[in-house]
Parts: sequence; structure tokens; C-alpha cells
Amino acid sequence: MFLSALLYYYVFKVMLFFSLVRIQVRFEAMKEHWLFLALLYTAGVALLSYVFLFSWQQFPWAEWQLRVARAAGTTPEIAFVGETLFLSTAYFRLLARFDEGVIFWTLLLLGLLVVRF
Repeated sequence: MFLSALLYYYVFKVMLFFSLVRIQVRFEAMKEHWLFLALLYTAGVALLSYVFLFSWQQFPWAEWQLRVARAAGTTPEIAFVGETLFLSTAYFRLLARFDEGVIFWTLLLLGLLVVRF
């Protein structure tokens, strides 16, 4: 049961992420709105995480995630949302800055690691 929910979670997360990347790449006006795209992605991941992972089971957190949550003084779920916001903001900012060339394609491939997180 958990594996099928996790599969749906990652499929929806990949679709959300790469649709936002496509919006930023395709429409010139959205290149300057990297913070909005990061906030939108974080809100989507928070909703997906709640629906597929946190609402109906005890999710096993890694030790480093628990340490980050203790250091921030929050729950692991809130720390996860903060980490997602930080990572997606950095990604969308870099994607806005390097909009063509080898670095752009490298960033597109590194987007899979952002989604994996």
C-alpha cells in the first residue's frame, strides 16, 4: 500500500515540478518570477506530502532530517517544507539566470535531484 502511494506521490511531484520549469522556460515574463514559482512548488509539495504521506501513517524520517528539525525548533514536517522552499528557490533562481547553454541543460537534469528530495 505504501509503495503505491509513494509512486503516485513522486509522479505528481515530477509533473508539478517540470510543468513549473516549462512555464519558466517558455514564457519570458515568468523568468523574473522565480520566487513565486518556488513558493508555488513548495505549496504543491506540502499538499502532496500531506495527502500521500503524512495524513494516514507515521512517516519514517532520516536522522539528518530530525536533527534539522530539532535545530530549527519545529516538527520534521515543517522543516521539510522549509528545506523544499530553500532548494526550489535556489533551483528556480539558477534556472532564471542561466537560460541557455550547457549550464541550462545541466540544471534541467539536476532538477531530478530536486524532485527526489
